[in-house]
Amino acid sequence: MAHGVETKANVRHSYVTELLALSVAAIKHRVADGTARRWKMEAKDNGDDWDLARTATRRSEGTIGEFTSDFIEEFTIQVNETFTMLKQDSDAMSLEQRTKILSSLTDMMAKVMKHSGGNKKLEKRTIAVEVLKLLTQFIASHHPEHAPAFVDILTAFSARIDSEFDG
Repeated sequence: MAHGVETKANVRHSYVTELLALSVAAIKHRVADGTARRWKMEAKDNGDDWDLARTATRRSEGTIGEFTSDFIEEFTIQVNETFTMLKQDSDAMSLEQRTKILSSLTDMMAKVMKHSGGNKKLEKRTIAVEVLKLLTQFIASHHPEHAPAFVDILTAFSARIDSEFDG
């Protein structure tokens, strides 16, 4: 059975961010265990080491760093869930509502990253989030017809952001 790119991204997300065992992530997304393992191996061959990203998710820098990491991890999960909702319930909301939610999410993410302070990995993510926020606003105001596609692209691109800034 062929699975889409979104399913692969969801398995990666569950393994890396939710810290589920790979076999549990496979079950959660209705993928054969062997398929999930193959995706993980292929991703590593292409420079996206799921285990390294997972380790970065678990890494902490003492009590404050641990709290910050836990908070950011939980916030990121909520943002990803909201992206999923935006994608799945596209008919339930107007394009303007979806764009407003996306802009709000990027703004909140930028603020969380900005106030986490002192962590180079988080500083890099902050810059990335700021750029995505500007791009979101630009698309919303100049090319609103492309906003739904942008939400799809950004959802799929989140794994790349994880691999670039966690490694």
